[in-house]
Amino acid sequence: MGYEEITKIGSCLRNGELVVSPFEDPLEEQRMWDPDLGDDDLNFALDNLCVSLEPELREGRNIEVKRLEKSSLVYFLDGSLRTKYVGEYSEGRLSCPLIVSEIGVTVVKRELRNVRPLTLKKRQYFIFPHKDSGLLSDTTYDRLHNLGEELERNSSRTRVEFLQKTDIKGDVKYSMLGKVRSIMHDFEHDVGSSLERLSTEWLVMDGAIRKHEFMQLPNTIGLAKSFSRKPVLDVGRGKPIMLPLYLRGVKEGQRSAVFRKQQETTEQLVFWYVRLRSLPQIEPLEGVVKIDYNLRKDNLEREDIDRIDEISAEIYSLRNPAIYPHRKWLSTIYPIKFAEECLSSSFTSKEILGRIGGWLRHATRS
Repeated sequence: MGYEEITKIGSCLRNGELVVSPFEDPLEEQRMWDPDLGDDDLNFALDNLCVSLEPELREGRNIEVKRLEKSSLVYFLDGSLRTKYVGEYSEGRLSCPLIVSEIGVTVVKRELRNVRPLTLKKRQYFIFPHKDSGLLSDTTYDRLHNLGEELERNSSRTRVEFLQKTDIKGDVKYSMLGKVRSIMHDFEHDVGSSLERLSTEWLVMDGAIRKHEFMQLPNTIGLAKSFSRKPVLDVGRGKPIMLPLYLRGVKEGQRSAVFRKQQETTEQLVFWYVRLRSLPQIEPLEGVVKIDYNLRKDNLEREDIDRIDEISAEIYSLRNPAIYPHRKWLSTIYPIKFAEECLSSSFTSKEILGRIGGWLRHATRS
């Protein structure tokens, strides 16, 4: 945490009053439902009919796990954030919430049985409404905007970002949380695109492929532990079936057919499912991961099927060691959990996050 930068931000708010939230807990992410599930739900909000690119594959396809001389899935990227509602800033007749978020992105590298941290980058973002929202005065906005440009020029880890009026959907604070997640996705893309890797080395991103920019990364897949149950699948039987019903037929150690949305707008994004584990009485969507992949062509060819089988086998082989009793242990692979732990241990404590409001308020009065 940069105390000097926080003080400068506070001084930009000197024309008004900051009423600080008295609570250190909870972090805003603890109030929300699963954000990855929400992201995937949005992918299928308008069009949820998906067609199989393997109509001959009516049920799961067995995965053949081979002993590898060299890993294909080498890099694993995870992004995470911790967000604190600082309080309410008021100036004259204007008022707006203020949030601060610490965003981190890490990449771990796998070399057969060994996994090690490769890079970890963090930034701290203060989110304010843009002046076009009518929630912040022009004077305060200009001060914050100029300070934000200065911090960026100096490559500071503390940044100032603004929420445009057009991005406010309903509640302002929750729109700010959406802004923070968008910033995190951009940060993930920046880190992923800066990796120097061989043409045979693949990158696995934790979560669904969410943005157009991710599709431009070569040899990259998205791996989602949480995913939408909205897709309705046309598997060539004449009548589409719902995803949970279809996944009941995909057994442990099998992958599903490869699907594409009937009206796909994200270039050539395809996806399939792999069941990592199957225990008695688990729900059809438990123990399953969803894999997103840029096919870059209209139809599957033999080499594509072989590559998909190889990716599925390598993902399946990484389900151990298990992370029981973590609540998502059924659908977690070890390198992703390792990346999550690297990030979690690097974050600023919630007690320090809880003090930021007091530091800002002190600076507004200095």
